Amino acid sequence: MDSKPRKPDPPLPLFDGFEGETITNFWRAGDAGSGRYAPGAVSVTTNRARSGRQSVQITVRQGDIQQEGGDGEPNERAELDSGKLLLSQERWYGFSFQIPEGFPIVSTRLVMAQWKQGGVNGGPLIAQRYRSDRHHLTIRDWKDDDGDRKEYPLPAIKPGRWNDMIYRIRLSPTKDGLVEVWMNGERVVSHRGPTSSAAGEGDVYNKVGLYRDRMAQPMTIYFDNYTVGETMEAVDPRRFDAKP
Repeated sequence: MDSKPRKPDPPLPLFDGFEGETITNFWRAGDAGSGRYAPGAVSVTTNRARSGRQSVQITVRQGDIQQEGGDGEPNERAELDSGKLLLSQERWYGFSFQIPEGFPIVSTRLVMAQWKQGGVNGGPLIAQRYRSDRHHLTIRDWKDDDGDRKEYPLPAIKPGRWNDMIYRIRLSPTKDGLVEVWMNGERVVSHRGPTSSAAGEGDVYNKVGLYRDRMAQPMTIYFDNYTVGETMEAVDPRRFDAKP
């Protein structure tokens, strides 16, 4: 585990409804570390909104923040990183996302949300993926010496429609680990067992956006009402619905 002193966690909830001129300041800067998004890739917009007037538009283009993945293949990304939090605490995450009409439906690897542990190489602990029109969740299998992962199907995505996601996550290297997922009010994943590495550092960070293998065609996705909190009620995107 990481023995360095760590900054205290920010008070919860973290929230960005993307109603300001820019994204909220808890998001890490685009050039943090090796870079999370290229200039111009992330912007608030009035084009679409789950609630309020605005959302955030994220676009990845060929070559954006290019790195080499664990499989040796080049990848590119445009992701918002909400910063490091203490690994061992249970948290709830909520957000809405929309894939617009005309979004490329391809066999290229694509991750829309992921949870990573500091000091752990390879794929994310948890990842929401969309590939060849197949929407699914992967969770690293810490019982597998080859680093395989468990896979859970998620409901289909209809372009142009907002989808509400809620995650309950308890990251632990022991059997008390937990991942539960709700999509549009329905629980769709319930996973128990080890969900982190005992050899990793004590921090976790969540990223949302577009992370993919390199391809020529750009992709755009929209997010709204991103929240990290301590209860389902605190993060449920439906609580922002306009009251009659």
